[in-house]
Amino acid sequence: MCTKKIAAEAAIALLGLLVAAVMPAHPGAETVEQKTWIRSGKRSALVSLEERDPRPLPGKFAWFTSAKEVRSIATLNDTLWIGTEGGLFACRPFGDKAVPVSGPASASIRAIALHDGDLWVGGDGGMSVRSERGWKRFAGATNAFFGRVRCMANGESRLWIGTYGNGCGYVAGDMLTVLGRQDSLLDERVLSIAEETPDEIFFGTAGGLVNADSFGWKSLRYGSRLPIGAVTCMAFDEDRNLFLSTVEQGVSIFSFGRVQTFASGAGTPGPEVNALSLDPSGTMWAAGRSGIFIFDGSEWASHSAPGGPISKHRYLSLHHDEEGACYAGTDDGAVLVISRDAAREIAVPQSFSSSRVSRVRFCNGAVWLIAGAGIYSYKGSFAKASAPPEHYGAELTDLLVTEKGEIWATTRFGILHFTGRAWEVFDRRNGFSSEYFTRVSMDPLGTLWFATFENGIVSYSGGAWTAYGRENGLPADALADAIVDGAGNPWIVTRNGEVARFSQGVWEEMEPPHRATDAPDAALAADSLSRFDPAIHFLREAGGASRTEGETRDFCLGLDREGACLLGTRAGVYRHGTGGWQSLELPAPLRGMRPTAVMGSARGDMWLGTAGGGILLLRDGQWRRLHASNGLSDDYIRSLCEDQKGSIWIGTQFGGLTRYSAEGS
Repeated sequence: MCTKKIAAEAAIALLGLLVAAVMPAHPGAETVEQKTWIRSGKRSALVSLEERDPRPLPGKFAWFTSAKEVRSIATLNDTLWIGTEGGLFACRPFGDKAVPVSGPASASIRAIALHDGDLWVGGDGGMSVRSERGWKRFAGATNAFFGRVRCMANGESRLWIGTYGNGCGYVAGDMLTVLGRQDSLLDERVLSIAEETPDEIFFGTAGGLVNADSFGWKSLRYGSRLPIGAVTCMAFDEDRNLFLSTVEQGVSIFSFGRVQTFASGAGTPGPEVNALSLDPSGTMWAAGRSGIFIFDGSEWASHSAPGGPISKHRYLSLHHDEEGACYAGTDDGAVLVISRDAAREIAVPQSFSSSRVSRVRFCNGAVWLIAGAGIYSYKGSFAKASAPPEHYGAELTDLLVTEKGEIWATTRFGILHFTGRAWEVFDRRNGFSSEYFTRVSMDPLGTLWFATFENGIVSYSGGAWTAYGRENGLPADALADAIVDGAGNPWIVTRNGEVARFSQGVWEEMEPPHRATDAPDAALAADSLSRFDPAIHFLREAGGASRTEGETRDFCLGLDREGACLLGTRAGVYRHGTGGWQSLELPAPLRGMRPTAVMGSARGDMWLGTAGGGILLLRDGQWRRLHASNGLSDDYIRSLCEDQKGSIWIGTQFGGLTRYSAEGS
């Protein structure tokens, strides 16, 4: 009897354990299934993801952008491949000259890898593969996964790809498998990847270190004694110790649950380490702001090349070839080549000095532009204008050059005027109610018109200033854009989309037909026309600049070839002619992107630049999209203009200048 009772109690207890195992831990809680990366993910044939443009735009694109940031380096078939913010370059390892390479889908390159004998290149606009048959492209515009590639790493049988915000994936054979949050990936902002075994992978994310094996996913952000922060680079040594760098917290070594961190001070690589590389002899190297360091098994030591220490650069990338030569990429356009007996530099050619071009204008027979903190002109070659006064260069918003060669520029802190000899400054001391000026235009009578961010528009004629606001007929004082049309009439559009024209001394509202479909997002009721406003600080994303930085206006003004006013909106372009407003609506798939610039070309095309969506082009009655994988240097458009030869100049946020020349021009 006792034995039966004990058996019954045991059965009841076992049943209770089984019930507890399948029931939620708390009443009402949902059971979350832990997925392993090996058995999950969305699989696609690579050939089905390859970009194929059935209607390539006739003509030629040329890029003018900075290539100073050397972000990734690889060697293949006696060629050194150099990935920069301004394109891909190639160099013979024993040569001293790098040459640009056309073909990649993105000008902004973040990662290079070698897989199955092919060269893989990933960046902010897409991924490209170079084989004996040429280039294949996988565009971010057509498949979001490829839009923001941040890292690539070779595993035993896979090529791993990490993206910022779109998860990670791996290529095995001809298939791509993508893993995201739905597959239990804990952070889709993947900055670095290291494979310990074919079953166990480590992911460095913006939120910390993540481990995935055949049992599931595990975050090592807390409780592991690792520094908390974004993990930007990782590498295993020969003893399977994981070396990793955390943003501004140096290098850590993670081994069997033990952590050793080298953050700052003597005998450490410093708080900023951007690259790790294991040389053929099994020695770990680290590179960053403090120089290049090597680890002897217990301590770090600054590496000295023949001729002395090599700490004058800030290093962004590091690579060793099979012979043991070290290649270190810098943030000032150089690759340092370190061998046993010598050290030398390879200079990366620079087509232009800046990656940010905020304004392009055709004035006085030349293309003029605001790039970085300077003003440049182009007439066959680039020339830098006289530097603006100190503290104003980084705050330039627009410029205009008169027939006399005088420069007028608007800034965050007033108006600048270059007389040919010196700069004059106009600000609150001249009676202005605002110092935040955003646009400048000139009418046929020589009157200058200056739009402000929050206090209407100001004119200047004959040495006299006149201010116009709501009390003078403007629908609002907060302006998004301003322009003077071909008939000499100034136009403004407010940040709410109200349009007004100045005619015969009076401002009159010109109601456009866009109220229902083009209202700006409430979340973008901007505190600033530009997210580069120095009074407002935005945190940069871990692992790279944000692709959403830039102007936050929802409306922009431009002119067509006849000088008629154009209004760019999220739903399309509106043209004001003799019969009123004409609507050029976008097809549904292209709607919703924030407009930044609009113009009609001499050929009759309509160009609409967007914030992150490239350019929407209306040609021969059909809209099409141009983006970073089919001609543009960047998808974030800041400005558009056309020169006297019919070439279109495109100023971008991260890719410098793109020039498009039609066939025959």
